[in-house]
Amino acid sequence: MMGVVSTNPARCQDCYRCVRTCPVGAIRVIGAQAEVVDELCIVCTSCVRACPQGAKITRDDLPALKTALADGRTVLASVAPSAPAYFEMASFAQMEQLLTRLGFAAAGETAFGAEMVGQVHGELVEQEPGRWPIITSSCPVVVSLLEKYYPDLLPHLSSIVSPMIAHGRYLRQQYGDDVFIVFIGPCIAKKGEIVDESVAGVVDAVLAFTELEQWMQDAGATFPAAKQEENPIQRACARLFPLEGGLVGTACMDTDILAGHIVITSGIEACRNVLEGIRLGALEASLVELMACEGGCINGPALMDQKSVALARQRVIAYAARRQPQPMPARAQWPQLQRAYHDRSLPIPEFAEEQIQEVLHRVEKYSPEDELNCGACGYDSCRQKAAAVLRGMAEVTMCIPYMRTRAESLTNVVMDVTPNGVLIVDNALHVQDISPAAEWMFNCHRAAVRGKPLREIIPIVDDFVAVRDSGRPLLNKIVRLRDDLTVDQTIVPGGGQNLMVALLRDVTESEHHRQEMEHIRAETLQRTQEVITKQMRVAHEIAGLLGETTAETKTLLTRLARLMQES
Repeated sequence: MMGVVSTNPARCQDCYRCVRTCPVGAIRVIGAQAEVVDELCIVCTSCVRACPQGAKITRDDLPALKTALADGRTVLASVAPSAPAYFEMASFAQMEQLLTRLGFAAAGETAFGAEMVGQVHGELVEQEPGRWPIITSSCPVVVSLLEKYYPDLLPHLSSIVSPMIAHGRYLRQQYGDDVFIVFIGPCIAKKGEIVDESVAGVVDAVLAFTELEQWMQDAGATFPAAKQEENPIQRACARLFPLEGGLVGTACMDTDILAGHIVITSGIEACRNVLEGIRLGALEASLVELMACEGGCINGPALMDQKSVALARQRVIAYAARRQPQPMPARAQWPQLQRAYHDRSLPIPEFAEEQIQEVLHRVEKYSPEDELNCGACGYDSCRQKAAAVLRGMAEVTMCIPYMRTRAESLTNVVMDVTPNGVLIVDNALHVQDISPAAEWMFNCHRAAVRGKPLREIIPIVDDFVAVRDSGRPLLNKIVRLRDDLTVDQTIVPGGGQNLMVALLRDVTESEHHRQEMEHIRAETLQRTQEVITKQMRVAHEIAGLLGETTAETKTLLTRLARLMQES
């Protein structure tokens, strides 16, 4: 069966935010994609809350519910007492009417099961002082935390089911095993609890409040108007179950936060702190109520968009003061409330120092000073991340400082190997960087010219000024910088960074060759013109001589002809 939390690869953007957020290190990064390892996950949904791209998704039980409705099965709802913190409801009758419109046969308050669970916890504390401190078992995240990371403390964990399971078992007693039971609440971890082998088969589907609201919108359903309730009775303590200290209050125990024999804590880190105290044998308490969400279930994943936890608390307290819709049954009618736990911890491999160092060296960390421990990769230290790499939970390239250095070094490689001169100049026309080819061109050293005025190496800087002032690049302009240096010059602005980059291609030889060819061409044209002119002059002279000879010949022949006629 698919895990409760999974990743949409198309949305995962390689940001490692879920790795940083997960309190138990249950995120594995492979091919720059972050995936949840079910065997390590406690379904706290910290990754779901933290993911900025919505890449973490939770299992959707609505299709199974709709299939049950389509098949004509009797579908029942168990609604968490934190519902007033999300929905504008003054009485449970409003929720019952809404769910009936959506196809449910009946709906009840999970607070009904919470009343049973609270009372049994109170009795357990009195009956088994040898197990003190007894850890409450209503939060599925806390249960998973103990099974997977504190299995040595399982003897302290109450062997009592959660209110959801208690109410589900009661509903099955009343309606039969063929019914389809849906829990509606603020907790995503409940989706995992219903398939836990110790309680599986009691509840068939879990809908978060957000999922119910979306269904309502799709179906065009709204909450019916609230009716005025008369004769409010004393508040039902079980309706306060989702608040910090709710179980203790339901058990009619001392809820004074200064009472030393009871510890009430919410939030993963705070819970772990308490568990460490129990592990050390130093925590003196009879009952420890642990809730994974800070502030209690009123700050569960399906309530995380609310603006104020205090306001949610206020709504639940006000709702709890109203009439209890259903009296508690006699103790003999209660369902069986026991459950079992299992050590689900995975062995954490240990690695030799040589293995750790080998991974560190791959990201150019050769000494303790190189280990920045910046946490950008999601791990508290470089050594932790190295161990995660060896476990197959992380990738070497997750080290952002290393990748930045590598990117910068690649830039330097390009600067170093390009045969063309590269100059980086700021808008004040001071040299910021210079490539080795440019050092050779201008017979200078990078260290000597950095920060110096550009005029110290290029006397005429008009082109740089023009690019700076216009913001337009200058492309492939032939410039003679010295008698022995002519370049094909391209200057481009630095894109809002107050920098300009100049690419200088040495064309001295080709330009000299071009000029020589121009000189030869001009000289050839001149010589050709001189030859043509001279030839034309000779032609004219020859023509003149031929003309005179022809005239003289004509005269002589004319005279000769006349003499012949006269004779």
